[in-house]
Amino acid sequence: MATIDALKLEKWEDAFQQPVVSVRVMEKQLRVALQEKKEGLRGLVGESYRDLLKTAERIIEMNDSIQQVESHLSQASKQCNYGSLQKKAANAVSMKEKEDNRDRRNRVIAAELAVLSNCPVAISRTLSGDKSPLLAAKLYILARLLRRSVSEKIKSPFLTSLERQLSNLRVSLLRDIEHELCLLNTETGAILQCLGAYSLITSSSASETFLHFQTLRLNAVTSLVHQDTISADTILEAIRYVNENLRLSTQLFPRRLSDTLTSIKIRPLFQEPALNEMMELNMAVHAHWISESIRKYTPWLKADDLSSESCKAEIANKLGTALRVIFEGLERAVKAVSKVETLVRIRHNILIASRGVMGKTSELDSADLNQSLNKIREIVNTRIREVLSGDIIAIGGLGEELSKVAVEYPANRSKEPVTWSNMLSSFENAKGGRNLKAMVRAVSYSDKSGLRAIRLKHSRWIGNTTKNYAHIKKMSEEKDWDPENDDDDDGIDAPETLKEMNDADTQALLSTYVEGLLAGYRSLEVNLSTLVDSIGKSEDGAESAQPIESACVILRFISIIRNSSPQHQATDVINLSWFGNDARGQLYNLLSKSVSKKALRVFSKDLSRRKWSSNVSFASLWDGSPRLPIQPSPLVFKFLRNLTQSMNEIGVDVWTRDATDTLKIGVAKLIWEELDASVTLAEKQANGGLETKAEEGADGQEDAEGENPDTEQPNPEAEIAPDIFSREQVLQTYFDTTYLDNALRTLASRSIGEAEKGKDGSLAITLSWGFIERTHEKVKLETDERERISRSAEDYWRRTCLLFGVLDI
Repeated sequence: MATIDALKLEKWEDAFQQPVVSVRVMEKQLRVALQEKKEGLRGLVGESYRDLLKTAERIIEMNDSIQQVESHLSQASKQCNYGSLQKKAANAVSMKEKEDNRDRRNRVIAAELAVLSNCPVAISRTLSGDKSPLLAAKLYILARLLRRSVSEKIKSPFLTSLERQLSNLRVSLLRDIEHELCLLNTETGAILQCLGAYSLITSSSASETFLHFQTLRLNAVTSLVHQDTISADTILEAIRYVNENLRLSTQLFPRRLSDTLTSIKIRPLFQEPALNEMMELNMAVHAHWISESIRKYTPWLKADDLSSESCKAEIANKLGTALRVIFEGLERAVKAVSKVETLVRIRHNILIASRGVMGKTSELDSADLNQSLNKIREIVNTRIREVLSGDIIAIGGLGEELSKVAVEYPANRSKEPVTWSNMLSSFENAKGGRNLKAMVRAVSYSDKSGLRAIRLKHSRWIGNTTKNYAHIKKMSEEKDWDPENDDDDDGIDAPETLKEMNDADTQALLSTYVEGLLAGYRSLEVNLSTLVDSIGKSEDGAESAQPIESACVILRFISIIRNSSPQHQATDVINLSWFGNDARGQLYNLLSKSVSKKALRVFSKDLSRRKWSSNVSFASLWDGSPRLPIQPSPLVFKFLRNLTQSMNEIGVDVWTRDATDTLKIGVAKLIWEELDASVTLAEKQANGGLETKAEEGADGQEDAEGENPDTEQPNPEAEIAPDIFSREQVLQTYFDTTYLDNALRTLASRSIGEAEKGKDGSLAITLSWGFIERTHEKVKLETDERERISRSAEDYWRRTCLLFGVLDI
């Protein structure tokens, strides 16, 4: 039988499952083991008395604890019956329900108040961070809902402060939205968000939102144009506003605005992801406690009350008002511009900017829109005409200044060098010969005659006129609409291209300008004629030098006008060959009479001393075979010298070809009168009727002054003594008259043949021909003699013409 180890048994019942013998064996084993344990314990305890006492105290404490545990377990067993536990569970559930109902209201108020107090901060940060205005509007709506909910539950000054903040934020939010809507470069998406935010804040329908947008844009244009100081750049910006408004109105209304408002009301406001993600609101904590009515709130916006027809009608109405405001502003802007170049540039820029007004808007029923380009052209062109008229009127001031100079300068005139003198050779060439150039300019342009200021003013006026003409002409050279933008403006249906409008305006403006210039020059010519008439009247009744000086001033002024007409690309804008012709003819006659008066007086006096029957004292100087005169008599030379000196005294620049020809014609007639009178006097003396016939001849000459003396033909039947004229006197006089013919030959008479001289009363009198006709019955001259004398006189004039250079023009 196997032996069983009693110490290895787990239960005491297992020991009694064995036979009795085995049980007794196990008893012995246990007793032995117990004895060994006792001996070991006794050995351990018995080592220290103190340890033994401590062990005893611990055993006592353990005994007390065991008793307390048994007492508690006894009481617990009594109280943990089913009925007690059921009663306690029911009481606990009731207490929890009462506690939850009492705290939830406070927690809802706390959560809503926490979110509400953070809404102003969230709205402000949204606005300052350039985020979506629609998000700020949703925050404002949420704050408004929370304020209403909290105010129904509690009353507090803090709520009044929050309400004031929200009111201020509403004003700021609407102001920012309106500012964004009025910006010129706002994107389409931002415009839609602003419109949605405005509709959400103000609970406006689609039609009300559309009207608000159109009103804002119109007010932006009006406020821009109604500034105190307005310029063309302002008008351009206003036109860009109108163009952008038309573009946005076409793209956004009514469909895209309706879609935007519809998207706002398709889900509750509380489900907006951007709201739940805002750190300031802390929705992760407070969202559960906010009232269910707020969490389920969905905005209701009327998005289907806007039609395409009403949109077009309102756009056309606002567009017409805006364009009328722009037209008024454009008139004010161009009124402040006085330069044609600037006006032409303004016109071009505004027409280019206005191109968008005509683009893709043909369906709008607006008379202002259809006539916008023509109205702009009319306004700017009218101002250009006003500026050009002002320039044209300025030429009248030259006539007024000339009147003052013509009256004042001759009275205060000091002797100034009017032709080349020896003093010109003494100028130093330092500083580019400034003094020499000034003197040359003074001589060439008669600046010493008081016309310097007028000439400079006229030069500036001519420069300005030429520039204005060039600027207007340049309008027709401008290109058509910018081809780079054609892809963006495929819908343009303008009746005229920019090139056609420029050509039409250029032609109209240039025609008006040229007609105005001609009218201005004609008016100036009338004033000159009046001034010349007054000078002519004063010259008839006075012997002073003032009229002649005034006439010179006017002639120089006429030369300035005729020689400096407005030009464009080396071509005269207007032909001024007619200017001052009548006045010049009168002035030339006045100069001719005044300048030749002194020389003719001396000539007449010397001629009256001539004795026609005596020989020439200087006949020894004659040459050839037979001997013939080869130089003029001192009488003729002295006369020409006195005449050229008188011409030089009033200024070489006055003596143009026409002036010199007028002088030559007049002098030739007067010389012939003197010569014919001298011959007649000699004939009368020879016939014995000197006194009576001399008085009659003097009276007849006085009455017939100014008439053509060629009409007086000598009486061939009169009886003349054969020795009235000596042959030498006739030969010398024929040489003198031929020499004078060369000296007084006009441009018209240079092409007349010898056989036709003196036969046309409109040409200068040919003295030599007339003298031969007058004396051929007294002294016969052979043809070869006449030809030799004519050749000698012409040759001598060619050799001496530089002495009288002012006559040889």
